[in-house]
Amino acid sequence: MQKSILIISNEAGVRDMLANLFTEAGYRVSLAASGAEAAKILSNSAQDFVLCDLFLPDTSGVELKRRILRLSPKSRVIVLSSFTVIRSSDDVLRFGTSDFILDQGELLDLLEAAGEDRAPVALPVTDEHLKKCLIETIDVLVGLLEINDPFFGGNSHITMEYARSVAEAMKLSKEMVDEIVVASLLHDIGRVGIRSEILVGKKEISEDEYKSVKSHCENGASILDSIDFPWKIKPIIVHHHERYDGKGYPGGLKGREIPLGARILSVVDAYAAMTSNRPYRKSLQKEEAIEELHRHVGTQFDPEVVEIFSRVVEQKFYYHGVGGKPRVLLVDDEVDFLTLLKLRLVNEGFEVIVADKASLALAQMEKARPDLVIADVMMPEMDGIAMYRKMLELPGGGEMPLLFLSARDETRMKVEALHLGAEDYLIKPVDLKELAARIRNIIRRDKRRKKGPAGEGSSQGVVGDLKNLGIPDIVQTLHLGLKTACVLLQAGQPGEGRIYFANGRISHCETGSFTGEEAFYRLLRLQEGPFVITHGQTTKKRTIDMDEMQLILEGFRRLDEEKKGTTRG
Repeated sequence: MQKSILIISNEAGVRDMLANLFTEAGYRVSLAASGAEAAKILSNSAQDFVLCDLFLPDTSGVELKRRILRLSPKSRVIVLSSFTVIRSSDDVLRFGTSDFILDQGELLDLLEAAGEDRAPVALPVTDEHLKKCLIETIDVLVGLLEINDPFFGGNSHITMEYARSVAEAMKLSKEMVDEIVVASLLHDIGRVGIRSEILVGKKEISEDEYKSVKSHCENGASILDSIDFPWKIKPIIVHHHERYDGKGYPGGLKGREIPLGARILSVVDAYAAMTSNRPYRKSLQKEEAIEELHRHVGTQFDPEVVEIFSRVVEQKFYYHGVGGKPRVLLVDDEVDFLTLLKLRLVNEGFEVIVADKASLALAQMEKARPDLVIADVMMPEMDGIAMYRKMLELPGGGEMPLLFLSARDETRMKVEALHLGAEDYLIKPVDLKELAARIRNIIRRDKRRKKGPAGEGSSQGVVGDLKNLGIPDIVQTLHLGLKTACVLLQAGQPGEGRIYFANGRISHCETGSFTGEEAFYRLLRLQEGPFVITHGQTTKKRTIDMDEMQLILEGFRRLDEEKKGTTRG
C-alpha cells in the first residue's frame, strides 16, 4: 500500500525538493506552506508521515506537531531543522533525537525505519560521548529535584560549575575533572532523609538533629553504592565536610589526607551557601564571602584551593553573589519549554516564578514585582502583546522590563512589541546559555537606570524628608526647572508612591491601587517621610493632564473638606 506524506514548509524550494525526493521513492505527497494549510489537509485525509519545518509563518513546528498528533494520532511527525543534527543537550531534551534530520539519504532511512518500528537514527557513540550524556542527565535530574526549592534551587548546578572551574584552573586530568563534576552534582543527595524543617528552619537545632545533618555525607555515598559509576566519586561525597585542621566530619581527616576533590568541593560548597539566602539569614555579597573563606584558610579550607577559587570567581563568576538572586517571571503555555527554561535560569542563579496564562502573570507582576518578565506572544486567553499593554497600566508596571520569546517570527508583531517598549523580541528556539547572559545584562542595565548613576540624562537628585521639603515645593522646583524625573515617596513603607515628571509637567502618579489625579491627592496628604528624586527616570504612562498648580489647589481643597468633615463629626 502506498504511504502518504505531508510536507510543511514556507520555503517553496524546500517543498519542491522534498516533494521530488519522496515522489521518486513511491510516496503520495501533499504540500502545505503554513500550519493552517496543514490543518485543512489533515482534516480531510490522514497522513502516514508529516515533515514539518521548525519555523512557520503562523506557528512553530513544535506547537504544530502537538496539534497534528491531536488531529491524527497515528501520524509520524518529524520536525525539520535545516537538515543539521541538533547536538546540544537542551534541544535533545526538548525534542528528542528522532525529531531532527541529518540529510536527504538519512531522511528516507529514517522514514523506512519508522515504518518498520525500528530506531530512527543511529548516531555514532563513544565512551566520552556517553560520559558527557550521563553527566548532563545527572545535572538535569538533580536540577529538576531542586527546581521548586526557594533556598536550594540551582545549588547543585552552580556548585558544580564552581568546582569544575577550580579543577580546570588546577590543570587536573579530564578524568579527575569529571569525577569532581559528578560528585559536586550529587554531593547533597544524602539530605533526602533529613526533615526540611531541620535544613531550613529558623530555630537552633538540637544535638540529635545536628547528627542527622552530619550523616548526609555517608548517607549520600550509601544511596549511590549500588551504582557502578565510571568515576571515583564516593570519597569526594563522603569527605566534603572534612576540615583542613582535622576537626571536620565524618572521618576527622586532616590536610592532604582529605581527597583533593573533597577539598575543592568544601570551598565551593561553602561559598555557594554563603551567597544564597536562607530563612535565618540574608546572603553575603561576593566580597564578603571571599573574605570569609580567606579568614578560615588553613583551619577549615585548603589555602591553595581558596587562592585559586578567589581568582576563578573574579574572572568567571563576577556576577554571582552580587545583590541577591534576580527574580524572573516566565509566561508561556508551552509546559515543556517553560520547565526547561526555568531549570536553566534557576541553575544560572535566578529566582524564577512561572505563569501559563496572562491573567496569572498579571497577578504575579503585582504581587512578586519581578526584575524581568519573559513572555510568549501566542497564548490562550490573551496574547502577549495585550498582556503587555495591561502590564503597563499596573502601578509600577512601566518600570518592569519585558522580553518577548516566541516562535512567531512576524515583523509586524516585533515592531509593535518594540514600540510598546519591550527590551527585545527573540525567536524560539534560543541558546539558553546566551539567553541567560542577555537576561542578566537587561536586569543589570535596568538596575543601573533605576539607581540613577551620575551622568547625563540620569542622576541622583535630592534625597530628603517631606518635613523639610514638602510635595508642593518639590513640584514647583521640578516644574520651573523643566525636569524629567521620578519622585519616590515612602520607599518600602505603607503608602509608597511615585510622581513622574516629563519636561517639568506631571505625567503620571501612582500609589497602591490608585493612579492619576486621585493618587496625587492621596500623596499630597503626606507631611513627613523619605523621598528620593531620580532625574531622567521616565514612564510611558500618561494619567494626568491637569496643570500642576490646579492639581495642588484641588488637592488642598479636598484636604480642607476632609478636615471640616472631621471637625463636624
